[in-house]
Amino acid sequence: MNNVMLVVDDQVINREILKILFHSEYEVIEAENGKEALEILESCRGNIDIVLLDLMMPELDGFQLLDKRKNLDSFRNVPVVVITGSGNMEDQVKTFELGANDFVTKPFIPEIVKSRVNNVMASTRRIQSIEKEAKKLKIKSELDAMTGLYNKTTTELSMDEVLKAGDGKLDVLMVIDIDNFKSVNDTSGHQAGDHVIKIIADLISGCFRKTDVVGRVGGDEFCALMVDVPSMDIAYEKANELIQTMRYKPNLAIPEYVTLSIGLAQNGKNRSSYAELFKNADSALYLAKGGGKAQYREYGVEPVDSSSDNRPAAILLSNNRSVCSIIHALVPAHVSVIEALEFDDLQKLSTEDKAKVVLMFADVSDKNDDTAEYWSRIKSLGWISMDNVFAVCKEGKVSQYMRALKSGVADMLTTPIDVAAFKRRLAAHLAKCGIKK
Repeated sequence: MNNVMLVVDDQVINREILKILFHSEYEVIEAENGKEALEILESCRGNIDIVLLDLMMPELDGFQLLDKRKNLDSFRNVPVVVITGSGNMEDQVKTFELGANDFVTKPFIPEIVKSRVNNVMASTRRIQSIEKEAKKLKIKSELDAMTGLYNKTTTELSMDEVLKAGDGKLDVLMVIDIDNFKSVNDTSGHQAGDHVIKIIADLISGCFRKTDVVGRVGGDEFCALMVDVPSMDIAYEKANELIQTMRYKPNLAIPEYVTLSIGLAQNGKNRSSYAELFKNADSALYLAKGGGKAQYREYGVEPVDSSSDNRPAAILLSNNRSVCSIIHALVPAHVSVIEALEFDDLQKLSTEDKAKVVLMFADVSDKNDDTAEYWSRIKSLGWISMDNVFAVCKEGKVSQYMRALKSGVADMLTTPIDVAAFKRRLAAHLAKCGIKK
């Protein structure tokens, strides 16, 4: 049975868009204002899984509804994602003070809304799972009040217990630190800083499995223990996914200069304790910070020297933040990604860079005009074959599909990009090119 979503917005068109967007995953119930939403929440007591809430509405607006939430049993524990046209930081901070779980601005990008809703739901399920599991643990489980994750003490005890119970399989500890966090507090105040921590906590929580252990161990520092990992490549992909999402911040209400740095450490054959793993991962984090931030390092492993990077390369021709974030996060570590915002950037590539290119992601998803000239320019480059070009088109944009197909592209992706399909088709193309790990 699908989850139940309540969409509260006085604009019919916005409710229709969200209903279409989530119809396959949720039973969507609509309300025109806060007053009607309260009636629905009361009548559906315990059966609403998430609320998408507009701020500016007649009768009872979003702020007023959030203010009433803390005193309503039927609403108190239901996660809320605010969707509004206001880009005012004060409004954003106010919604978080009133207990909203996330904030997305209009006009919204469908894949961004889905991503944020998925993150909030994943975080909510994790908290519910933690509360259930806590009853089974021999330790006294306490949660961090701000984020709902394990606090420092419970994180240490839980991870130690998991590590001691291990049977020699690979476990990986990540120490995740928010870059430039002090600047948020100094320039925007501690309320804005709390907002950043909550958003990043949800992002981190939503990235890991229920079997993994995630906690907040400092003001701007988190830990995640990936349990029984098939290979280190999985951990690298997860670290890269987090870093790239924060690098591009697709519609995240977070200052541009805020990024993540990550240190990784894997357990040894003799089964490391949490203290040992944390010390190693923290040392790797220190190197990531010193190397320029917004990157990950593994303890005991030398980083790739970018000045002598001989990996095959993929060109990413796009200025869509969401597309860039996903592709950067999903392209495997044995392939480098060279980013180009516009065609002019391609002219700056060196002969050596061009020689390494085995793939190009050409993104036309944000283009509203005829793309015939776009594909003609790619064909004229000379150093990239159309057999190695993946077109990225907007879902449902038939004219983009047709132009891409006529140009002879190797494959086509549609936004929002399906992660599983992307990985499968990319692996097939790299294998065709003879590229293996």
